[in-house]
Amino acid sequence: MHCICVFLGGGLGAVCRYLSTTIIAAKFGAGFPFGTLFVNTLGSFLIALILGFLSPLANAFQTVPENLRLLLTVGFLGGFTTFSSFSMETLNLIRAGNFFSATANVIANILFGFAAAFLGLYLVSTMRQ
Repeated sequence: MHCICVFLGGGLGAVCRYLSTTIIAAKFGAGFPFGTLFVNTLGSFLIALILGFLSPLANAFQTVPENLRLLLTVGFLGGFTTFSSFSMETLNLIRAGNFFSATANVIANILFGFAAAFLGLYLVSTMRQ
């Protein structure tokens, strides 16, 4: 059952990633990987939010539905976020001589990812009060 949850979540996450990056590239152009930046930032926020909500459930009910955690985090967010795409796009920027864009891409993904994860945990902690 665990593999089915990961499989279903991963497929849905991959489709959502495709749609998100396609829409963002159409809107902002493909000169900078804004779509990947978006899904990595949103994925960082969502994993913190989801795990932040699941943690109190685990305390209240003495367990977290493992299938739900696998579906949402390993499956959906694993299919949705794109670290491998981030790595390849950064290398392509370097190979094209766009060192500033490559550096900006690395810094933006790290900073926005951490900021989004922090925001997700912060929101969960304020909702609990």
